[in-house]
Amino acid sequence: MRKTMLLLGLCIASFYQSQTNRFTYELQYRREASEEYRKELMNLDINPESVKFYDKKFAEYDSVNTSHQQAVSRYSTKTDQVLSRKLNSSKNSQYRDFFEYFVIKTDDDIKWNLSSETQEYNGYKLQKATADFGGRSWIAWFSNDINIKEGPYKFRGLPGLIFIVEDTDKNFIYKLIHNTKLAQTYDSTNFVETHYGKPALATTNAQFNTFIEDFYANPTKDLAEGIKKGEKPSFKNETIESIEELNRKKGMLQKGIKSRYIYIEKDKEPAFR
Repeated sequence: MRKTMLLLGLCIASFYQSQTNRFTYELQYRREASEEYRKELMNLDINPESVKFYDKKFAEYDSVNTSHQQAVSRYSTKTDQVLSRKLNSSKNSQYRDFFEYFVIKTDDDIKWNLSSETQEYNGYKLQKATADFGGRSWIAWFSNDINIKEGPYKFRGLPGLIFIVEDTDKNFIYKLIHNTKLAQTYDSTNFVETHYGKPALATTNAQFNTFIEDFYANPTKDLAEGIKKGEKPSFKNETIESIEELNRKKGMLQKGIKSRYIYIEKDKEPAFR
């Protein structure tokens, strides 16, 4: 990645007249040091009036659906880091996908401490900044050459574009790897603001956690009701014949719920984590 990769970002006058500047980050994340990293590519779409952050695969699936003029393929977030905000605002709408589709509105004004320390990264001189956010301590590296005060996830508000951000335990590491300028404002309605037409239900983090915790406590409830009505539900292509057989799957379901997402904001985790 050469410095010319982000040349469009340097042209601030043309940037604010442009449609979508897409910055792609590689995200490596893990629950703790003993685990292997999961890896995802994430898009940061900076539009004239809004900012969107989401799994890159959403855009890939959306391209397929657009070519077919219908939702032939659907994707669900693997990161739980889908959000939108107004440009130059710290007020986020985070979209949470857990059987239903939810939106949680938060004000995430991160207080950064600037350092004089610098490093070179693919031809750019980056400056260091630190902050505490979401129960973790973070280190960010930003470029004063690119006057865009945005970055991945909720990280923003520095004097320039954030290229790298990671927590001090290195459980979450974002690195900017690519930039593309799109001719038109990219429409994310089908996978950010809605989940393929399913509207987002407004909730709070506490309410959302209660929903997950209740489901975790009794993940077989709906399947059990079906068996009582004479139905024979399936689980991983296996037909369940009885309540007893279903109960034996409970632990497997709870394990799946517990491992589904790695929570970036530790201070907002559900109780069973």
